[in-house]
Amino acid sequence: MSERLIREVTQAVNRDVGHLVRGADRAVSRLTSGLVRRDVSLGDANAVARELYGLLEDEPGVDWMFFGNEAGGLVSVGRLADSSVVFLMTDDFRAGVVREFEALEGGRVGRLRKSEGSFDSRRRGWYAKAKETGERYWTEPYLGVEPILGISHSAPVFDKDGKFVGVGGIDLILTQLSRYLETLEVGENGRAFLVDGTGHLIGASGGVSPVTIGADGGHLRLQASDAPDPIVGATADYLGRHPINAGSSGPSVFSFSDPERGRIFAAVDRVEPAALEWTIVSAVPASDFLKPVFRAAFLSMGVGALIIAAFVVLGLGVVGRTLRPLTGLTQAAHAIAKGEWQEVPEVRRNDEIGLLAEAFTLMTSRLKETLEGLRRSEANFAEAQRVAHVGYWERDLGTDCLTWSEETFRIFGMAPQAGMVVSLAEAVERIHPEDRAFWSQAAEKAVRGESRYELEYRIVRPTGELRFVHSQGDLTRDASESPRSMFGTIQDITERKRVEEALRDSEEQWRAVFENNPTMYFMVDAAGIIVSVNPFGAEQLGYTVDELTGRAVTDVFYEPDRDAVQRHAAACLQHLGEAMSWELRKIRKDGSMLWVRETARSMVIKKRPVILIVCEDITERKRAEEAARRSEEELREVIETVPAMVWTALPDGRVDFINRRWQEFTGLSLDGRPGAGWEPETRFHPDDLEQYLSKWRASLATGRPFEAEVRIRRSSDGEYRRWLESAVPLRDERGSILKWYGFLVDIEDRKRAEEALQQAQAELAHVTRVTTMGALTSSIAHEVNQPLAAVVTNANAALRWLASQPPNIEEARETLGRIVRDGHRAGEVIGRVRGLLKKTAIVTAQVDLNGLIEDSIALVHGEVRGHRVLLRTELAQDLPPVVGDRVQLQQVILNLVMNGIESMKKVADRPRELMIRSRPEAAGMVLVAVQDTGIGLGPEDPERVFEAFYTTKAEGLGMGLAICRSIIEAHGGRLWAEANEPFGAVFQFTLPSDLDESAPS
Repeated sequence: MSERLIREVTQAVNRDVGHLVRGADRAVSRLTSGLVRRDVSLGDANAVARELYGLLEDEPGVDWMFFGNEAGGLVSVGRLADSSVVFLMTDDFRAGVVREFEALEGGRVGRLRKSEGSFDSRRRGWYAKAKETGERYWTEPYLGVEPILGISHSAPVFDKDGKFVGVGGIDLILTQLSRYLETLEVGENGRAFLVDGTGHLIGASGGVSPVTIGADGGHLRLQASDAPDPIVGATADYLGRHPINAGSSGPSVFSFSDPERGRIFAAVDRVEPAALEWTIVSAVPASDFLKPVFRAAFLSMGVGALIIAAFVVLGLGVVGRTLRPLTGLTQAAHAIAKGEWQEVPEVRRNDEIGLLAEAFTLMTSRLKETLEGLRRSEANFAEAQRVAHVGYWERDLGTDCLTWSEETFRIFGMAPQAGMVVSLAEAVERIHPEDRAFWSQAAEKAVRGESRYELEYRIVRPTGELRFVHSQGDLTRDASESPRSMFGTIQDITERKRVEEALRDSEEQWRAVFENNPTMYFMVDAAGIIVSVNPFGAEQLGYTVDELTGRAVTDVFYEPDRDAVQRHAAACLQHLGEAMSWELRKIRKDGSMLWVRETARSMVIKKRPVILIVCEDITERKRAEEAARRSEEELREVIETVPAMVWTALPDGRVDFINRRWQEFTGLSLDGRPGAGWEPETRFHPDDLEQYLSKWRASLATGRPFEAEVRIRRSSDGEYRRWLESAVPLRDERGSILKWYGFLVDIEDRKRAEEALQQAQAELAHVTRVTTMGALTSSIAHEVNQPLAAVVTNANAALRWLASQPPNIEEARETLGRIVRDGHRAGEVIGRVRGLLKKTAIVTAQVDLNGLIEDSIALVHGEVRGHRVLLRTELAQDLPPVVGDRVQLQQVILNLVMNGIESMKKVADRPRELMIRSRPEAAGMVLVAVQDTGIGLGPEDPERVFEAFYTTKAEGLGMGLAICRSIIEAHGGRLWAEANEPFGAVFQFTLPSDLDESAPS
């Protein structure tokens, strides 16, 4: 029974320690493979820090993770006692001062917490041994800054080309292991403890601490043989003098005699892997369960001998009565040894037999408590598997059956089966078809002993759900060194994979932004050295990335701006995290200059302050600004020298700028407060003031452009001169007026010239009308002769009616009425001719174009009849009146009609038709068209016929149509010519209508 107890205790401790070791081994495997598999830039401390941070989050049983490189640099991430996470990093990722930083979410490096001493990873045992052997390495347990034990497990890291690049590993704090050992109860005085290869204590039950106080008051590791506990000390001392190796099939059991405790039963077992050199020891003094038995047995034998000697017959009965309780105790002991727990039979005696039964009952009670404690530890272990999503498995290589923990079944999405056993075929069925081949290869290599079993693969649950798992295991061998079984762990890493994929996508996106964004990015350290630059930034300056990296940033700036660069950088470093901007000039590699706007923010990266700079090329903007400045100067010079008055005003109309010409003409200035001369009454002609101010107020109210003709008094001599003033508003993007810009042009001379021109045009128009009348002389004479001949005829008739007897008064009266009518008719003809020939000033009034057309037809009636022309009209009944000079407009109509008649003189092969139309047009215009079937116009004639002195008639002056166009345009209209299909031409003009019936006519 004692042997079974210490074996079970030893094996239980070995299982828990083995779980710790395998977890550490798995974490190191993930670390070393993850750094290479995920293409982490091993020269970038921040990238390594992010990777270690993510791995640590997935390993709750690991306290620290680290990576050291060939430069002696270190990046480490770990959990402190208060559960906060920090980074330990050396400057520039090389040997030097190590600094502690806050670890922010996502693995970002936070603020500096403290600085420690110099550190060189290459001089550490975990680095040197792993590099030297190319294998994983376990350090000896060490005593940390606090009185707690820790151990490091490291492995070499090789890149994808097989080149050694550094060492990665983990630190385990052994506090939890020590606490677990302290909870074990091994009998009343028994102990279970763990020692390393140097004999130092790692942990022990019974509250034995592995740390002691030295002579100097400092903390020291405790040699197990020096432990204050007599069982631990005596057992460790015995093993130190008599080494005992653990058996291949389990713990080795032995016993020895101790002067104080007597016989002590113990078991030793070796922790795998052997490189750890850890030994598990369980020891129980025989007195805990055998001393009462031996004493009772000796007493019983003595009593029996005396009875046999004294009473042979009676002795037989006494011996039977005495040995009967012993038989019951022996049977109970055998049942317990077989694992068939049963109650110890009660023996109520006050002799040695009763004492033996009492001791046996106490011993079995303590043994039962110990076994129940072991079961609770196993239950806690199972719960830890569930929480960490880590399952346990064991494969029997002889039967290819797998024993799974409950968590393993949960990971595979299967219900636990009887005996927790599944076949290998069932397990393989759950592996993703694409991953079965390399899983099989990894398993076969592990069985052959070629490599350790560790890989990541996909499984498919019965529901079809896809999960990612990480599995690792070790091979066990029998006494003949033949493979017996494999055991290991499996962890569901699906969520981690998703996070890694998301992080990888995010990193790729940001890297793509950095590498391909058409914006210049720079990173500069506190010494002013370019640490990093994106390809676009280097290209913009004519360099490669390698040429700029490591170079002083001032080298790429225009020399006069370099002092400013240093001032800006110093200010930025003094205000960490605060964005600043400035504009300076840079020099390209070819010597050309460019303007840039830089926005910078300083922060701590790789444990040192750096400045992150976003650089924007603003050369074109600067050129535009310079051009605008020069243009503004030139414009101001033009404004000051232009022979016009220029002003600007605020949105409310208050003038805030006048040019030199304005000041010289008006004698006013904006200097000081405006005086009386600024009043409109003193500047503008009284007749123009009201109209001017009305228009200006309307423009201010509506925001519409302003234009007006106004007479302004000249300060030097008091003369009023006419000016054309225009003003337009400048608006913002919302349409609000920002400012008014005004411009005044002196039109006095132009107005006088226009008046002279109008006088000349009137004279010329009069000449043209006289010429036209000359052409109509015969027609006019005919029109006058007809009524005059009728007058003479009717007068003779009247005389005859009066001479008859008796006089026919009624007929005479009718004849005299006809004489009056014909006289008026002749007078109208003479009046029309006189109106055209009379030289009068231009009179603007409403004109009925239809009536004007009919009057004109009456004047040319003789020409129409004489040239056998068919004249027709299509005059709109609702034609609105126009405003203009009646004489000038009639001159235009007569000219167009006479030109049409003239163009048909030589036409003999078709009818001579002249059509006059009138109709209203869109936009308030009125159209008059004169259409003939004459010889028509050539390709260039529609415009040339309106040129002065251009004519198609041998006797023509070429001024008629030119004068007609100037008359129409002066009336705000348009005159043009077109070809008439199939023969002839169409001359037409438009004039603005006047619908105001109240206007004077």
